[in-house]
Amino acid sequence: MSRMTSFFVLQPIVFASLAMAGPYDSYLTTGVAPTSITAWANAVDDYSPTAEVVEFDMFGGGPHNVPANGLGPADGVTVSLGDLDTAAINSGTAPGSITVHFQETLLDGPGADFAVFENAGAFFNSHDVNFIFAELAFVEVSSNGLDYARFPAISLNIDEDTNTPDPNHDQLHAPYGRAFTGVNTTNIKNLTGVHPVLIGTPFDLNELSNDPLVTQGTVDLMGIRHIRFIDIPGDGSFTDSLGNPIFDAWKSEESGGFDLDAVGAINIVPEPTALFLSIAALWMFQIVESARNARIRSRTIHS
Repeated sequence: MSRMTSFFVLQPIVFASLAMAGPYDSYLTTGVAPTSITAWANAVDDYSPTAEVVEFDMFGGGPHNVPANGLGPADGVTVSLGDLDTAAINSGTAPGSITVHFQETLLDGPGADFAVFENAGAFFNSHDVNFIFAELAFVEVSSNGLDYARFPAISLNIDEDTNTPDPNHDQLHAPYGRAFTGVNTTNIKNLTGVHPVLIGTPFDLNELSNDPLVTQGTVDLMGIRHIRFIDIPGDGSFTDSLGNPIFDAWKSEESGGFDLDAVGAINIVPEPTALFLSIAALWMFQIVESARNARIRSRTIHS
């Protein structure tokens, strides 16, 4: 997202509240705070942006092509993946992607297991509607760095390219054109890029329990170390897990496409040192208790 969007932040679309809510929770109620994170991705396995990504945009913002910007704690500084145009899509050019990994090991625990921080623009909202300027991406995880299971993404928004929301349809809202489109977040599941800066989009590894790579043991949901993000050009050429076309703000320029700020783990495998200390403490407790019980028995016998 370039600095051009800052102009639109000042102009909320009040009448967007006419849009009907979809089957999923709004981004307004699902965000993850950085304080909920127990570990952050600390290395980049691969960064493959599209040719469109520039270091500094026309407004002086950037750099947008530094992969390390997507590591460490969320701070609002991002790395961009780029956005394919029609010619690139038709020629089969691969979308931009980035893969990060953790020193720690993520596991499938209670609730959300990790969160992805981007910088979606909240200018389509007056805090009672669900539209947001979004640059979406698929999310994939791996335990071995080679085989990746993709979260079953769902996008139910309809692209009618109109300036006024139709209360009888769930659709995009594009009063400033398709490059500044708002998406209805209650129609989106298991896609990232739908929360404002410093608010994470949650992902639950249990959503992948029926994935073939998981059921055959190639991807271990109790041992995730690598997470990959693949930008989605939002013209409808790319589809969700149900075969629906995916729409978002398109075509975005220069620093366009998905912008990664950070990836934070929520549920991780305990560090060996901490686990060892816990076991050692339990072992010492049992020794002390055994000695104490032995003394008690000895006093009883001699009394």
